[in-house]
Amino acid sequence: MAMNTTNVDPTTLVLKYLGGVALWVFAAFTFLLLPLNVMASDGCFDGDTRAICTAAGQNAVAYVPMVTAPLAGVLGTYGLAAEGSRARGLYAVAMGALVAAWVVVSAIAG
Repeated sequence: MAMNTTNVDPTTLVLKYLGGVALWVFAAFTFLLLPLNVMASDGCFDGDTRAICTAAGQNAVAYVPMVTAPLAGVLGTYGLAAEGSRARGLYAVAMGALVAAWVVVSAIAG
């Protein structure tokens, strides 16, 4: 779906571009750096009940960011490119999903 740029303010286009760059940089950091928190399980010992010391916790720390980041990037990009208030809300949802991934992984690994 192409964005109609004939009657769009240049400032709006610049802000959308910067928003897209910020979204994809945040998604890239989430995808590349957040799964490294699985190394927090190095200090686990037999009988340790922390969430990171379970197989499910380690899988969540590894896979939540790798699923969330690309989906949030695509959803947020669509939100920036499409017209309407619902589409703009998708950008906020995408950024919120990336923040939620950081919170969840930090809670498990912490």
